[in-house]
Amino acid sequence: SGKSTLVGVLTKGLLDDGRGLARSRVFNFTHEAQNGRTSSIAQEIMGFDDAGDLIIADRPGAVTAASRNVTWQHIVSHSRKLITFIDLCGHEKYLKTTIFGLVGLCPDYAMIIVNANAGFQRMSREHLGIALALRIPFMFVVTKIDIAPQNVYEENMTMLQNIVKSKAVRRQPILVKSENDMDSATDGLASDRACPIFQVSNVSGEGLPLLRSFLQRIPSRLKESGLFRPPSAPAEFHIDGVFTVNGVGLVVAGLLRSGTVRPNQQLLLGPDKSSQFKPVLVKTIHYKRVPAELAESGQHCGFALRSLVKKDVLKKSSFRKGMVLVDAALQPKTTWEFKAEVIILHHATTIRERYQAMIHCGIIRQCAAVKHMSCELLRTGDKAIVTFRFMYHGEFLRPGSPLLFREGRTKGLGRVIELLDESALDG
Repeated sequence: SGKSTLVGVLTKGLLDDGRGLARSRVFNFTHEAQNGRTSSIAQEIMGFDDAGDLIIADRPGAVTAASRNVTWQHIVSHSRKLITFIDLCGHEKYLKTTIFGLVGLCPDYAMIIVNANAGFQRMSREHLGIALALRIPFMFVVTKIDIAPQNVYEENMTMLQNIVKSKAVRRQPILVKSENDMDSATDGLASDRACPIFQVSNVSGEGLPLLRSFLQRIPSRLKESGLFRPPSAPAEFHIDGVFTVNGVGLVVAGLLRSGTVRPNQQLLLGPDKSSQFKPVLVKTIHYKRVPAELAESGQHCGFALRSLVKKDVLKKSSFRKGMVLVDAALQPKTTWEFKAEVIILHHATTIRERYQAMIHCGIIRQCAAVKHMSCELLRTGDKAIVTFRFMYHGEFLRPGSPLLFREGRTKGLGRVIELLDESALDG
């Protein structure tokens, strides 16, 4: 429905040709450009200056890492306000990557893109459900309005407004037609009571100025989201990408969920495959592809690491999803079992003990089995307190973290309420 294209058009300041020009600037891999399907998480930034005008890099040339670095540095150095887009996948095959992007990268807002020609599809419903479950305020952007026949377009718009008003969503739809609707749309989205709907065409450029000025107005939800601790707290960094950079060594990318990190700081990395935490040294820090002297809670940054264990070299293969860098003051422990308060969204049969599902909690994604439940059976719409046990590895968990679990498509959501200690269980 034009997700990557919209990100390309908004961040690069150029219009699409209807043949995949804009999205080719966003994709990470050649196979994505060949079949037009996003299968990885791509990040792009958009900057505004003091006057609220978009900052555009001079030469939107090749899409190599080096050229992206130059572009980002230009945008970062000239902007007063930055917006990061996390481009996610739409196809069902890559749903776990999309959920990882929404749960692990803690976005402030979600932008659900709907094709004016095809209307609201099954996967759009899925993505809407995930945004609602994670309480991420969302807006709709209807694309391809230049090629949709009038009757189809009107039908789909009515359906979209009905979905927003429906019992499950309960938001007030605001069709943003002009600058006059801006204030109500911004306040409504920030308070999560309304759902702005934009109509754009990436080829003709219709509706894009409105969307840009709206994006420039919406405030950051760093404090309100409740997902980040203050910069004064002990450091906790959730890793979502690992790279080997020539001449630098191993680099991890991720989100600093609490505290402050400076170069040459010691942190603990773990839990690894054997549930251990090992000391590492942060050599240098990059934030938005620009070298930084300090990383604060709420920033998505990259650290170059060195292991402090003798004869132990960090390799890409020694990392897995769910690993964190934490301050030793937190005395991190590995959790195998935890209690969560869950609600079942939709499930064909009943859920009972020994049921297994894929758990997504922050950057963690792993299968877990149900050990105990507060009631015998769970059906669609039921609430319960459930004890889960991870199947393969212990994880670093924090009470209060939101979680989703799925078997294929999303089945339920919940919140971690208690971590169960292994030593107490054995004794």
